[in-house]
Amino acid sequence: MTQTKTLRLGTLGGAATFAGEATRSMRARYPEFGEPTYFPSMEACWAALKAGEVDVLTLGSERTGQPHHGRQIILNNWYVIGELTQPLGCNLYFTPGAVKSRIRRISGHGSTYQCLAWLEREFPGVPRDLHGLNSLAAGREALAGDGTTAVVGTRSLPGTLPDLQLFAQDIDAGALSSWWAISDKPVFSERPRQLIVVGKFGADGGLGDLIAAVSGKGFRLTTTAAFPVEEGISIYDYLLNFAGAGELAVIKRLLSAFPGTRLAAAFEPRK
Repeated sequence: MTQTKTLRLGTLGGAATFAGEATRSMRARYPEFGEPTYFPSMEACWAALKAGEVDVLTLGSERTGQPHHGRQIILNNWYVIGELTQPLGCNLYFTPGAVKSRIRRISGHGSTYQCLAWLEREFPGVPRDLHGLNSLAAGREALAGDGTTAVVGTRSLPGTLPDLQLFAQDIDAGALSSWWAISDKPVFSERPRQLIVVGKFGADGGLGDLIAAVSGKGFRLTTTAAFPVEEGISIYDYLLNFAGAGELAVIKRLLSAFPGTRLAAAFEPRK
């Protein structure tokens, strides 16, 4: 990835959300990413990229035990220009004066899912809800409430909401999260080591032909995500990840022989 311009960066919620923590890690790898703008919801993030308010978004693509979130890449013809994987590190917080026996609700954002086993063991039968915006907003709502709501949040959440009290830490059993830097414009390396190819395939063998062809050019299929479409039988939108080493020009020529496919990423991963 060759880039000298400072890119306008957006992400979800604030520095103390899981997206905010991932954004700090992403910026350490990609110094061309500028200071982030925080948006209150996922929908607002997507809208900002569509409107040209930001050049790149840092948002989650996959978490332990949850489906892949790559559909937006396919639907909007967007590109992935960077990635990272790191532990979530979920903690549970109480509001001042709250006690375990009085907790009647547990709030948080998407990370609550990774904590279900622990929550069910420690708080059996207590309802859990997915906040409509983000975990920082969930924490603020809990602090404004009556002390009966606990919040699943990041390790850094008390830095923004210091009144929250830590009840338990690392409650997600070591869950991992993958994050993408998503752009509406391609930033391709001439000699990529990672590819993402998207395309629609049915039961005619075209998918296997594509995988074999790309494999013949120095890349191995590592993961795949399939998303149903409203047509035919056994037809899916696919998002295919390849790793290896090869020439961008060679891959572009190869994909031209597969109508309906698109190169959505071609970059060199950074550590």
